[in-house]
Amino acid sequence: MANSSTLKSYMNILMPMFYCLVSFVYFVATISLVPIKFYHVVGALISLTSFVLWITARMQLGNSFAIAANAKELVITGLYSKFRHPVYYFSITALLGINIFLWTFTITPVLIALIVVEVVRIRNEERVLAAAFGRRYRGYKRRTWF
Repeated sequence: MANSSTLKSYMNILMPMFYCLVSFVYFVATISLVPIKFYHVVGALISLTSFVLWITARMQLGNSFAIAANAKELVITGLYSKFRHPVYYFSITALLGINIFLWTFTITPVLIALIVVEVVRIRNEERVLAAAFGRRYRGYKRRTWF
């Protein structure tokens, strides 16, 4: 039987997995109804790659994932060894890929709103982590992108 920590880790990846599944079904349905265009392929590749990386980042966070910024642990392995906030970045690029796939740009305002929300979350998280981990976090920031 799975312990509560394992169950929480699985729950943390449900949202990106749900978005990925819905998007994949939409991509397949759309492509079966209309001629495939270059932007369909580009958008689907960006989006599906981003979903895989988003899910991977959420899994690598383990129990450190939280909706509100907190400082349980400083995760610096996996994708976090290169990017400080891969969950945020790959959620944005997944939506960007969907926007390209649609090519109508009807969700562009949603994408812009998501970027604004994620920038606010990143700034808040940066403050919380810097306060909790001090010099260790500053060193981590120097070694990573964004």
